[in-house]
Amino acid sequence: MADQYANSERPDKTRDRYNIKGMLIALGIVFIVLLIGIPAALSGNLLFFVPTAIEQEPVMVHVYHNGQQISFEPGDAEYRLLVDAVYEAISTENGFLSMGWSNRRFSQARNDGVAVELIYDEPVVLPGNRINSGHPIRLFVPLDVYGTNNPPIVFRGGAGQYWGDPMRVVSLEPVATAVNVVVGDSTLAE
Repeated sequence: MADQYANSERPDKTRDRYNIKGMLIALGIVFIVLLIGIPAALSGNLLFFVPTAIEQEPVMVHVYHNGQQISFEPGDAEYRLLVDAVYEAISTENGFLSMGWSNRRFSQARNDGVAVELIYDEPVVLPGNRINSGHPIRLFVPLDVYGTNNPPIVFRGGAGQYWGDPMRVVSLEPVATAVNVVVGDSTLAE
């Protein structure tokens, strides 16, 4: 009976007991799913990490400056300057802030502060987000509002009101500079 097993093939002892290559492939797949798959699913955009531009153009841009409202339409030189500045600020989005403003605070920003508001006729797709940020038809950029010590933020909103959880951006300096050019107030860019 010993001869019966003597001629059978035995596993090669030089072979590893563990499948390192298979383990690395499995870990790589898990890494890709966690790093790319989950944010892509949450944002509804498989290429969420590719920087792209906002394709929609607002039908109206309002600048609120110390109680005055100045409106710009497509074709105005100031319109292009303000839209480009807001889009540049939005391109630096780095998350959302868990807070919101009351209607009273928005009124205060419009009447006593400095802000920019973009109004669209169709929902805007904001690119590059790691989560679905909704499809707003209004964007509100508060620049100088008394009593707010918020980091740089951009509110998104629907037809009736602005939503909570505004987008946090790196800087609103491009918007402040554009508003400074439009209204001639050098204190905004500081």
